[in-house]
Amino acid sequence: MASNQFNGLTMPVFSAFGWAGEEQALKFAISQLEQFIEALYFRLPRDTQSLFIAHGLDRTNQSVYLATTDEPELGLTIAFFTRPLSLEISLIITNKDVLAKTYRAANKESETADNLLQRLSGWNMHVQQMEYDPESGERTHYQDVYKDSTAALDAEITASVFSRANYLNGEEKWVVPLYISHRTDSEKVATMGLNVLSFSADRVKELMPVVDFFTGKVRKKKARPKKKTKPQAEPTETPVKKLSGSEEQFTYESELKPLHIQRGFVNLTPGHWPFFALNARTETRPVILQYGDQTDYKCSVWRLVQNDQARIVLSPAVHQWLEDNFEQEELIKITASKADEGKINIILEVAE
Repeated sequence: MASNQFNGLTMPVFSAFGWAGEEQALKFAISQLEQFIEALYFRLPRDTQSLFIAHGLDRTNQSVYLATTDEPELGLTIAFFTRPLSLEISLIITNKDVLAKTYRAANKESETADNLLQRLSGWNMHVQQMEYDPESGERTHYQDVYKDSTAALDAEITASVFSRANYLNGEEKWVVPLYISHRTDSEKVATMGLNVLSFSADRVKELMPVVDFFTGKVRKKKARPKKKTKPQAEPTETPVKKLSGSEEQFTYESELKPLHIQRGFVNLTPGHWPFFALNARTETRPVILQYGDQTDYKCSVWRLVQNDQARIVLSPAVHQWLEDNFEQEELIKITASKADEGKINIILEVAE
């Protein structure tokens, strides 16, 4: 019997897809999967939601998904399969035109692709060569271009795989689907309860740098000279000061820890939060952020509930810029100012 309460992906959910003819078990499992993907979607960051505009149940494959288009097979999909022995989370690209863009980017910047893929600890990649009939759309497996862990990649292998995939997918008679997957033992997942939502959200977050690269939202990482190590002053703050009209402004230098660079945020202090708060209930505030010669409208400032600390949460594009231009223990300079119509502008730059 279907359940209206979601308590996690329990073993009956996994087992249901291994039982032949157990209609009630399948109904229960499907109802739980639908509730899982609804709850997971609303836990994802807003920039991830804005990219994966669709989510739902795939009855044919007995799975649930996040998709970049209303028709999942026409874009990028992150699918969740509850098989009897595992929870499989897969980034799936099967559309020939989307694959062409993906492989073109990966072939052109294979070093960046290799760097991003090798960060996916515990993931596997499958690049599949299939015979393709453009009239009927029929596909037949021919061979695997690559089927192994992302950890087994290196710069040479990655360049070779994507060069071959780019060439083959460009031929009319071939299509080369791409799958990047992570499996977790079903019994382990079943013990997570509602924590399966945060676990799955973390796996999606791990995939996002690769997704952004494949969709053309990440620029090629630029090499930059190593800075000489030198003693660094403590982060300094200038108090908020009144400017002309209705504007206010402050500057602050924040020290970047490894976690800040890895996850894409910059910490301010509890004293900065009132600058961003609209009222006592405000928890986030959208900002216009300038970095390098770019402007981004997808960043925000969050209030950390436990201590009211203000934190600038970066969009994927600004996160990549942070990784490209800063190292741990470096200082980053933040200049924030209030403008008309309640807007807040932030400039991020290297501290002098």
